[in-house]
Amino acid sequence: MNKFNAVSLISKINWSEIETDQITDFIKNTVSNNLEIDFFEYCNKWKLAPWVYTQLYRNNLLHQFTIETKDKFEDTHIKIKIENEKRNKEAIRFLNEFKKQNIDVVILKGNLFAHTVYKDTGYKKMNDFDILIHEEDWDKIQDIYFSLGYIPLGFGWSGEKQKAAKFSHVGMSFISPDFSCIIGSQWGLKSPTTNYCVNIEDAWENTKEFDFIGIKVKQLSPEYNLLHLILHMGIFKCGVRDCMDVYNYLLYETIDKTKFYDLIKQVNAIDKSYFTLTLSNICAGTLDQLINGINPNNNSFITHRLKKRLEVQHLSKDFQTSYNDYFQDIEKTVIYFNIFPKFHKKIIFYFIILKNIFFPNREVALKLSDKFGNSSLLNLIKARLKAPYYVFSLIAQEIGWKFTFLLFLKLFLDLIFSIKNYIVKKESYFDYLKKRGINPKEIEQAVKNIQ
Repeated sequence: MNKFNAVSLISKINWSEIETDQITDFIKNTVSNNLEIDFFEYCNKWKLAPWVYTQLYRNNLLHQFTIETKDKFEDTHIKIKIENEKRNKEAIRFLNEFKKQNIDVVILKGNLFAHTVYKDTGYKKMNDFDILIHEEDWDKIQDIYFSLGYIPLGFGWSGEKQKAAKFSHVGMSFISPDFSCIIGSQWGLKSPTTNYCVNIEDAWENTKEFDFIGIKVKQLSPEYNLLHLILHMGIFKCGVRDCMDVYNYLLYETIDKTKFYDLIKQVNAIDKSYFTLTLSNICAGTLDQLINGINPNNNSFITHRLKKRLEVQHLSKDFQTSYNDYFQDIEKTVIYFNIFPKFHKKIIFYFIILKNIFFPNREVALKLSDKFGNSSLLNLIKARLKAPYYVFSLIAQEIGWKFTFLLFLKLFLDLIFSIKNYIVKKESYFDYLKKRGINPKEIEQAVKNIQ
């Protein structure tokens, strides 16, 4: 058993007797071969150390490690738990205000699962506290955030501020005054500019009650929770940590298969469901029956990516070899482009965006082509030629092909028109902050911890 198989088994919330024996043997062999630190570093690299700690502790296996290794696992878990509980404490402030004003709210993904599926607030690092709201409540919700001293965290992809953009399903992010909690407020489960068509009214109608640390809120139905995980599974950003929410949710919660199959058909998420569940099943081995009821389009981009990922798994025995979060790098640069109003600043970020798309670095190019383990000159040339297509496809998975091209056209036009901002002053994000008595450098420091 290699490290990938071991952490996959360990990450499951329920272990069979056979799995328990396999994990126990792996730990014993790891210790006897002096590979404890190597195992910890693998877990830490893939951001699994906090949950691995909890699982080994709960199953009375942690004691087999040396004190040094135990401390490394425990320290990682404690750090994440403190951060997450501080965020939860801050979330109670705005959730109480929502309750006073009869504002409905649904707690999403990790912040829900920590209290239900895992029963461990330190199971993984989370950047945001994501919530689903009604779009018509957005103005009231922003008033609440401002009244609590929360700070707007940049402008949107196209520079939008307080108003809800017609092409987006998310509002402007806010960060708490102590920088412990970034709030992601959204009125949809996926961007309306993609090919996924989520009936958000139906999602709301099927919500269930949920008690979040004493506050009555809501959670999505089992079928919609699973759909949400599927829609947000990265095409390249997918590893054990990403997949474990899928298979553990299905170990924890029973879903109505008929409803689920109907739902993914309505949403146009059949291929994405097949992709997500197949990769998750490599880790868990518990999803065969659910997968058998899905008939994907074998010629789609997503199923093609799945085939490539399965090839990586076959060759390396660890499909995380091709893992990358390149979309986040591009997203950050686009946000920086929108922050600065003047041409001489914008053009720097514009060229960084172009470089990221057309000339990604060697490692990224190879990972996008699933050739990171075989970096021959020929593979590198092929990877660099294919990279722009994969980068555009990566962005299009998040915001849709049409909007991807419109966005880059808008970026170019914004760059050209920014010349007039030397004559007619336009409010920048920094002006926006200073007007509210906020030091921009403090915000910059706070977001450096985002993973």
